[in-house]
Amino acid sequence: MTLRMGVFNPIPSMYGGWREGLTKNIVLDRLADDFFYRQSHKSYFIQVVDFCAYGLLRSEKHLPSKNALGIHLAFDLLEPICQKQCTQNDPRGLGIVRVF
Repeated sequence: MTLRMGVFNPIPSMYGGWREGLTKNIVLDRLADDFFYRQSHKSYFIQVVDFCAYGLLRSEKHLPSKNALGIHLAFDLLEPICQKQCTQNDPRGLGIVRVF
């Protein structure tokens, strides 16, 4: 799957279409790691993803024990590098794709 996305990765437009048609072939050229399950202590990439996911969780679902440590503010450190153009449906405006 990943190797194919480096050659063929059709992306639909949120505005109904591209000049080239309904989809545009935007290939992946910067994969940082593979998609095999691995333990986080063996992959820095997985550790970063774990940090992002946990930071987002704690910023939206507060726990007093974690708030005392400031963990609820951790995801805010990522705000400057969030790709906000990913979606406009995020109520916080961070570009997070939410599946409810």
